[in-house]
Amino acid sequence: MARIGFLGTGEIASAMIQTIAGAGHDIVVSFRNERVSAELQARYPGLRRAANQTVVDESDIVVLCLLADTARKELSNLAFGEGKTVISVMAGVPIAELERLCAPVTEICVAIPLPPMPLGGTPLAVFPDNARLNEVFGPHVSIHACASEVVLSAHFAATGVLLPLLDQMEVAANWLSAFTGDRAEAANYLAGLIGAYCKLLTQGTGTDLAQLRAGLGTEGGLNQALSRALADNGTLAALEAGLDSLRERLRLPSKEQ
Repeated sequence: MARIGFLGTGEIASAMIQTIAGAGHDIVVSFRNERVSAELQARYPGLRRAANQTVVDESDIVVLCLLADTARKELSNLAFGEGKTVISVMAGVPIAELERLCAPVTEICVAIPLPPMPLGGTPLAVFPDNARLNEVFGPHVSIHACASEVVLSAHFAATGVLLPLLDQMEVAANWLSAFTGDRAEAANYLAGLIGAYCKLLTQGTGTDLAQLRAGLGTEGGLNQALSRALADNGTLAALEAGLDSLRERLRLPSKEQ
């Protein structure tokens, strides 16, 4: 089992800890968020809380769950020893900068965990691929090893589609509940529909997006009619434009390159 320390105890750190807490690891978290760290300690009696330097000293794997600007301030005040692995879950802090902030550590990777991780099977994009990360999180999530830091940044951008998708679900749930009078049931119904189709893509059925779209796009059908209405209103073009707007922030090549 591994000795794992978490610097920062927000929503993402909490999700990661919940995912691995039952696997027998020695986990220590920083005091940074007093409420969350106290709740985690109460929920998992073996979990310890400590100051940032103690978290680093007593861990073989250090997970950085800080905001980027906070990390730049706090990491420079910490002493890292050789032989440690650093896993960053921060967008916008490249590996070259992490190597300076966490020197002399050389085994560094960046990952993109998501809040549903404790449910199991949630995708976890990472660059570069890392044996310790695979050992700790591999039994619980679906690891997507990226070919480069640029590819990882593109995965960061793609996660931005989650809120727009939920926005559309909310509109549809509100619309449906105007007829049913039960908004919770409407949301549950839509989530079940979408979840079932997502399972076809993630459970090794051999089904791809093109096949799903073809099956739903019957000429003159309801799905096709609504899809065309959204496209005609510029929804799909706006989504692509929104993704492109994230390029500069994530240091991705411009569309023209």
